Amino acid sequence: MRILEPLESLGSVREEVPARRIVAESAAMRELLQTVALVGPKDVTVLIRGETGTGKEVIASLLHTESARASKPLVRFNCAAIPADLAEAELFGHARGAFTGADRAREGFFSVANGGTLVLDEVGELPLSVQAKLLRVLQEGEIQQVGASRIERVDVRVIACTNRDLAAEARRGRFRMDLYYRLAVVELIVPPLREHREDIPALAAQFAERYAHRFGSPNPRLSPGLIEALCESDWPGNVRELDNTIARMIAVCGSGEIDLELLKRTRLGSVNTSPDKPASRIAPPLRDQLAAYERRIIARTLAAAAGNRSRAAKLLGLSRTALFDRLKKYELATGLDDAAA
Repeated sequence: MRILEPLESLGSVREEVPARRIVAESAAMRELLQTVALVGPKDVTVLIRGETGTGKEVIASLLHTESARASKPLVRFNCAAIPADLAEAELFGHARGAFTGADRAREGFFSVANGGTLVLDEVGELPLSVQAKLLRVLQEGEIQQVGASRIERVDVRVIACTNRDLAAEARRGRFRMDLYYRLAVVELIVPPLREHREDIPALAAQFAERYAHRFGSPNPRLSPGLIEALCESDWPGNVRELDNTIARMIAVCGSGEIDLELLKRTRLGSVNTSPDKPASRIAPPLRDQLAAYERRIIARTLAAAAGNRSRAAKLLGLSRTALFDRLKKYELATGLDDAAA
């Protein structure tokens, strides 16, 4: 999928969606695609549910291409990537002076997607206060920028994606039940890869061809032993994990064939390369994983705060000095000037 225009905020892009071939050898995937073909042209809100890495974003893109809005923008908003304090302004826009650092008015993602489709990734992460405002948009087709009095009309189809059971979350008070009903006019379940293993050989071949072309390598042959091992693995990371596994093997492949030995040498630990026992998981030390996670959070928050360290520190609950120390530690930009940001 080619990115046309990254938006200013984090984790969100406007996309052009080309025609794509979706593997559907299994009954589960054929049934899903048949439903997509029926629902896509109908201008209803859709909730797509599935485990991480199952391809929910691909189904959302396909719904867009099947709709009358296909020539209009497809815009993604990652609800999990934006601090709660900023989510409302990112979705609906804000007026100049609406909060500290808002030195100019800015349109939100609903305005950018007007006439097209807005995909809300990880919608279950939205704060309850923002959920109420999202419900109003779905009911009335109206938005109000933060700090503004004017009401705007928008015409946007919303497709929401989540790896949570939102009905169960609503029963626990963690998600608005009325919003769940509005989002799940049609609810699509994307099955985990372990439930449609019949698709693994075709998926592996498709990924191998794609990465061979990208890396300038000859199109490789996948050995029968390799295919057998791939089909026997559980793939906790689902299609995304399979994609990454194939990419890694193509990158280091020195011949025209990818075999089981290459898989054993390059595996990260979740692929079963033995018929008798699953491969042991190999993971970085816990301290390294925690440091990498902290670095990502700080980088995301700093970007969402437009580089303003004072504002980022407040969002993170850190002192400015503590944030500066972490910026140095993780080699993030430390030359940003708060007054200019």
